[in-house]
Amino acid sequence: MSPNNNLYDPDQAALNTRWIQPWSEAFRAQRDVGLRVPIDFHTSAAVSLTQACFVNNQFEHNAFMKCFSNLLGVGIPRFEVNVYWDALRSVWSLCPVQLPKDEGEVQNDAPVVSGPTISVSTGTANARVPETTATMPQVLRVRQDSSMLSVVASVSPPVADQTSSSAPAATSATAQATVISFPTVDGPPLLQIGRYNCTSQTTFGLLTGLLEDFLQETATTTGAAISFLNLNIYAAATLSDPDGPAPRLTSDQLPQSGDTLSQVVNGNLSHILYSASNLADQRRNLNSSWYNVEWENLPAHGYYQTSKNSAGNIVTESGWPTEALMEFQEFKRVIVSFGTVDESMAAYNITDDFQDIFPPDTITRERQALFATTGEQISGCFFPSSDVKVTSQTNSSFARASPPSIGIDANPDLNASIASVANLTRCGIIPFLNQSLAGTTADKNPLPYAAYVHSTLWSWAPGQPLNVTQGSSTDNRCAVMTNSPHSGRWEVADCANRYRAACQNPQEPYFWEVSSDTSDFSNAEALCRSPLQFAVPHTALQNAHLHAVLQRSSEPDQPIYVNLNQLGTADCWVIGINGTCPYLQSTDTNRTRIVVIPTVAAVIIFLCAALTFFIKCASNRREDRRGRGRKMAGGWVYEGVPS
Repeated sequence: MSPNNNLYDPDQAALNTRWIQPWSEAFRAQRDVGLRVPIDFHTSAAVSLTQACFVNNQFEHNAFMKCFSNLLGVGIPRFEVNVYWDALRSVWSLCPVQLPKDEGEVQNDAPVVSGPTISVSTGTANARVPETTATMPQVLRVRQDSSMLSVVASVSPPVADQTSSSAPAATSATAQATVISFPTVDGPPLLQIGRYNCTSQTTFGLLTGLLEDFLQETATTTGAAISFLNLNIYAAATLSDPDGPAPRLTSDQLPQSGDTLSQVVNGNLSHILYSASNLADQRRNLNSSWYNVEWENLPAHGYYQTSKNSAGNIVTESGWPTEALMEFQEFKRVIVSFGTVDESMAAYNITDDFQDIFPPDTITRERQALFATTGEQISGCFFPSSDVKVTSQTNSSFARASPPSIGIDANPDLNASIASVANLTRCGIIPFLNQSLAGTTADKNPLPYAAYVHSTLWSWAPGQPLNVTQGSSTDNRCAVMTNSPHSGRWEVADCANRYRAACQNPQEPYFWEVSSDTSDFSNAEALCRSPLQFAVPHTALQNAHLHAVLQRSSEPDQPIYVNLNQLGTADCWVIGINGTCPYLQSTDTNRTRIVVIPTVAAVIIFLCAALTFFIKCASNRREDRRGRGRKMAGGWVYEGVPS
């Protein structure tokens, strides 16, 4: 998967941690087995954008685009975003302080003076915004490296004292703040305002535009995933007191019609936004929404309560759709929610945005967790539990917690999991990274953040799945759970080997048994007693329950089959002995083909209707070639494994 030429432009080093084998295959198979589970029970990585991109108070748009691109490139789908209403410019900004309407204009409360031209480089892992222009808390100053500075001309910014040659400038505590404008080689000037360095283009609109580019780049049946934005909203600090608290805005200073957050979100993401109104409409009649699919795509049982209304329709008050339905029937890939609303924005009526943006605490539910020094989770885990159903004690819906401080190298071993992150995932909790890693931001080095994402991989063991053995029709084509060396993780095995089988009650998500007898993979279904079925874990918490059963079994050190194989097509893992690869036909020689999601095909068909007969024919030939790589299920293109 290569970056495009638009806003989304990750480093190749970031892409290589996620989109090459075995990582691409492992993450894709893990996503696929969970497609029928409601999205609120998935445990994908979450990160604070402030900690990953802005920890040094640098809000330069090129550095931000590289940082956000790299975070998306390594596979992070959930973001905590601080958004600031800049009442002076009437824009939702990512910079915590107001910027002048005109960078060269002299403000009454904050005069603008010029600094030297600077060069902002973001093209490599060592890229840095010039830190000599930043004002940071004293605790951060000792971490700066003068060898990494990118200033074209070395000067002392006006009205600022430099504590050392490599330390950032400290703004004098005067009654009147000064904005220092540093022209850049390419783009708007970098403005030093108090302790912040900002450019005018570092806005929330830039973030949504970049996210749209990423979603278009990954609009494939093999690469698609759902992205989550949780927005904390604040008023920007004033120019006259940039380092002080933001004032409480009055109604005439708040966003007016056309500038609300939901309008900014819809400006770039409306066609792929799964909104609060979408959820409400679907919950009111599951017969016509989540259940209006082919039987093999129905939601897994046991995750939410349903009832019937007076019209006889099945309804739910708490359920969420599956990823399969959201992405591949509804074609929705983004969910946006409010997080905290600062007192400075108390007068902003967020309820006006609730049609499109979910209310606070909707897609995040904080979970208290304690850890041992080894990273083992002491409390807060949804496992162990004797409950095999989703109860108030085992309901891990959108639960998240932050791991303790993570010490990690700048060039980490991607096969070595971060223990606390892996344990949060195993416990059914979304790990929330609220710290920067290896003392750096993701634009300068995405590798520590990739290691964090890899630690949320709960299914395959490191380095798995292995390639199919040449000349064999069964070797390395089936999946087993092992107890050693990677406890509870999956590895490939010869489908002709005789193992016990993993058996699940389809009505109770966490009820698992290990069969007493053994067989080869083709006969494993017969090993499970009724009403249990030969199955594969669909979530991290299910995997933990199955692993516990394996450990309690008579032969805990012997592998067990899970219902996942690539017997039909190499590198394409499916559920069931007769499962068909949904990505490409088994006769296709191009095993790495990526198939475009049908929204693109729909657009092409629409355009064809308005073109000449010749162009119609040419387009139809292209559609025919593309169609050979898709599998249709119930009238919509199905991404994932049949189950």
